[in-house]
Order: sequence, then structure tokens, then C-alpha cells
Amino acid sequence: MKEFLISAKVIISVYTKVEAETLEEAISIAEERTPMSIIPNGGDNEHENWMVDEIDGTPYELHED
Repeated sequence: MKEFLISAKVIISVYTKVEAETLEEAISIAEERTPMSIIPNGGDNEHENWMVDEIDGTPYELHED
């Protein structure tokens, strides 16, 4: 039997907590943040990174790598 490596895209929900004076300032700060590491490293937190709570998307655009 053959083995195939199939890739896909998934849209997931993420969150981050921001302290700011206004919503506009909070969005500006959040835009500069990076997503959390794929492998938890104990250093990522919701006050500095975009965090993944659960993977809630559905794979799409499947293709062979």
C-alpha cells in the first residue's frame, strides 16, 4: 500500500489579552504580536502572544505534498 503526505489549510480561532486605553490602541498592539509556538514551550502567554485554545476549523484545500 502507498503512503501519501497530505497537507491542508485550517482556519483556527486565537486570542490575546491587551491592556490599552482604547480599542484602537488594543488592536494596534495585538497586530504586532506573534502566534504561540506550535510546541508549547511554557513561555508563551496570552499577554504577549496569540494563543490557540482549541483547533476548531475544518481542513480544506487538501493536496499532496
